[in-house]
Amino acid sequence: MNSRLAACCVTAAIALSGCSRMQFRSPIAPIPVAAPPATFVLTTSDVKATRVIDVREGMAKAVAFKAATDLLTQNFSVYVSDPKAGFLMTPWQAGTTREGAPDLSYRTRIIIAFLGEEWKQVTVRAEANWQRIDGWDIGYDAKTLEDVTADLRARIGAKP
Repeated sequence: MNSRLAACCVTAAIALSGCSRMQFRSPIAPIPVAAPPATFVLTTSDVKATRVIDVREGMAKAVAFKAATDLLTQNFSVYVSDPKAGFLMTPWQAGTTREGAPDLSYRTRIIIAFLGEEWKQVTVRAEANWQRIDGWDIGYDAKTLEDVTADLRARIGAKP
């Protein structure tokens, strides 16, 4: 009987030692909620999410469109490219966590559109979505918008 009791004690000790690293969460504890990146601006306003650049005088449409395409392809894929309409759009791209893993709860895309028949102006948008439990928050990514706008302005923008 002593050997049987010893075997039960050893088995129980092994089972309990395996559970020593388990952590239990209280059923009344709040669920941790991640926040969108600091660069995410929640808005549905096109005015806030769009930048307009005056195109350099005398720049040919083909040259301007190629410069915009080259800018996007440096860091992004181009999903839609229509050189006749002067329209470029990247696909939705997942954000990344601090560890470098994809963050599927945050996505961005860039849209560049030349305006009018003469393409004297071009708009830049950096749309962004943040996923909550019940849907997506709509807005834009301020850093991406400012970075792409500054780069495009340097390439094709009118000189001050």
